[in-house]
Amino acid sequence: MTYNFVPSKRFFSDIKTSVYLFKDIWKEGTTALVHSPRAVNKTSFALPIADEIASKGRDVLYINAEQNLANYNTNSDNLYIFTPEFESIDDKTDYADLVFQAIEHAVRTTSIRTFVIDSVSRIAALSFGRNASQSYIMKRLVALQVKCKLSLLVLADETTKSSTNALIALAATEFGLQPSEESIKKSGNCKLDNNPEFDSSQSVTDTPREAFQPLTRQQRRALARQRAKSTKAYVNS
Repeated sequence: MTYNFVPSKRFFSDIKTSVYLFKDIWKEGTTALVHSPRAVNKTSFALPIADEIASKGRDVLYINAEQNLANYNTNSDNLYIFTPEFESIDDKTDYADLVFQAIEHAVRTTSIRTFVIDSVSRIAALSFGRNASQSYIMKRLVALQVKCKLSLLVLADETTKSSTNALIALAATEFGLQPSEESIKKSGNCKLDNNPEFDSSQSVTDTPREAFQPLTRQQRRALARQRAKSTKAYVNS
């Protein structure tokens, strides 16, 4: 352990102006959480964001654990895609460990310091033990982000209130995707799985700004009450 005591004048003179990677939401060197019900296609938001950042010259690695990306288009040479896969039927590696090994390898061997994780829910579902917990994987990601000075955009499905709150607590910024079906059709960038009008070739920058607005505590409570009512109505039906 080394102790670097920096004179205050030098410390404050070395502080750089914060750089936002996407709008005024996701800041360099932080973890941002994108969460919504599983029915909302978060990939259609996150992949264009990654492509937009990469098109400005920053290397970005997109960890694709969620789905086939055959229907999506990207234009940047600086955007890299990695799909974690087991080597063989005898591979005993935990799925979450495949993801972390890939990130660590990228940090050691490349200039990539910006990562999109799609998604922490999928990784947890394919893992065992502590790695089967979304919040535990999120904690590992945040620890790695701090240790290596990374920028992380993490996607997650909303499951239980406790797991959602645990994920939010570990993110420097969080924004929930809660567009109505009407706004989904207007934007063309976020879809319910059964929406045939989705056009993946459109850019995320065309999406209404309010769809990315960070949720306040009051908004989160209102959404929680709304979901509770919907769940109760469904059960009673």
